[in-house]
Amino acid sequence: MIIPKDPDSFLCPMNQAALLAELMDHTHAFTLQHMERLDGKDLHQRFSVGGTQLNSPFWILAHLAVSENWLVLRGTGGPFQKFSWAKQFTLGSTPPLPAECPSLEEVMDTYAQVHSLAIEHVRDLSDEALKSPHLALMNLDGGTDMKAVIKHHIRHESSHNGHLGWLCKLHGLPTI
Repeated sequence: MIIPKDPDSFLCPMNQAALLAELMDHTHAFTLQHMERLDGKDLHQRFSVGGTQLNSPFWILAHLAVSENWLVLRGTGGPFQKFSWAKQFTLGSTPPLPAECPSLEEVMDTYAQVHSLAIEHVRDLSDEALKSPHLALMNLDGGTDMKAVIKHHIRHESSHNGHLGWLCKLHGLPTI
């Protein structure tokens, strides 16, 4: 978990940005728990269920790094990061072969860096900034402002946590 900027902040009521940052961090921690459960498993393995091939844990992890970067950092005018493998893991991309992927260490490091920057950036947004139009260049069901794109990110990562939970089960791992 990311340590609060101000350790005494728990004494003050939380503003919207701080609450959103806390929810983002909580969701991120759940992703990391799933990845810990999958330690030692083939993270590139793709299962087929009912004739549909599922994404691998590796793809989901890299996709979450890419999408937090796009939705939160770019979408709210934060310090957007560039990395060479981002387009391999965007919405609708065909999962690359394992040999075409960056290393797990690189993906984990990028995911950690993007998340840390996103938490810092979101935590510092004013209520007024949260009402500003988002810059993610996509239509969202939840609205057009920065608050909506952050909420969409939280929902998006949470849905992929559900996928990771199923993948844990398919690998024979407990999820509770």
